[in-house]
Amino acid sequence: MFRIGRFVYAVPVIEVREIIHLPEFRQVDEAPAHIAGLVSIRGTVVPLVDIDVRFGRPQSARYLTTDKVVVFHCDGAPTGIIINEVIDIYEIPPDSIVDTPAYGRSSASASVFIEQVAKIDEAIIMILNQKRLFDSSYKPAVEDLNSASDAEHFSCHTSFNTLTHETDKSVFHKRALDLASSDSRDDEEDDRMPLAVIETGGELFGIELEVVREFININDYRQVPCCPSHIVGNINLRGEILTLIDITGVLSLTRGNIKSAVVVSIDGFTVGICIDNLIDIMYLPFSGFKELPAALGQTSEDYFEFTALYEGRAVVVINIQSILYKGNLIVNEVL
Repeated sequence: MFRIGRFVYAVPVIEVREIIHLPEFRQVDEAPAHIAGLVSIRGTVVPLVDIDVRFGRPQSARYLTTDKVVVFHCDGAPTGIIINEVIDIYEIPPDSIVDTPAYGRSSASASVFIEQVAKIDEAIIMILNQKRLFDSSYKPAVEDLNSASDAEHFSCHTSFNTLTHETDKSVFHKRALDLASSDSRDDEEDDRMPLAVIETGGELFGIELEVVREFININDYRQVPCCPSHIVGNINLRGEILTLIDITGVLSLTRGNIKSAVVVSIDGFTVGICIDNLIDIMYLPFSGFKELPAALGQTSEDYFEFTALYEGRAVVVINIQSILYKGNLIVNEVL
């Protein structure tokens, strides 16, 4: 799920190729109004859709350095949506999803871009049909650009400046250069690992998305008497009793406020691991991984897999299964 302005949208995770920080992009004459511009991502020209314009709303006055791009597959070609914020990965129960109301239109045109609508607690989530957002008539022009020899450097010559603050121009430009660089080329999806970057105990950690079911906010939970200290308590998650676990003790960190959790499923167990914040979702090339520093020691190596950089900060990718079992958080298959 992600936010654009005051609206919250969702797309199927399986359709998402990667999520990147918004770079400088090239605006193109005669492009459809909803195509904000084009950007080169590791040598591939990718069109960026401005959903506000696509829905007939005014274009954002400025793009911010905190904005991101969700890149997904559209008829075999990558397409990006400019968003303001990644909110969550969420497993939406089927009984929470309804078809988009027709609003008096014919059924043929009732749900042009909004596939369905979901209600999660008090929030209304609009599920996009991302394939309809991109005008397929523009696809041949993008394919022609991708076949050009200078595609890698496409983003380095842009007319993006009028849509950004003066102080942010260098940030957007550097991102474009980094993305277009042949050194960052990583075309094979199998060479990238999808990670959730979380914060807990004041440190950043990465969790492989393959074990993540969803992220949740914790408004209330019930403590369970006579349980080990790492058992925070239980919550009712849409009729499922979910046990919350604190892993800061295993990681030699200080427990913070219990306000969020990542729900993971491992070996038939589904538990909630308490975290401070979900920072980002990223698809990190394996070439960006670094070996663990020797100073961490053998104990830490049981729980940590490798390190990476996220916006200049070190992220340690953790092995959730090892933490649960070797950290004695699950003993004899009992929490």
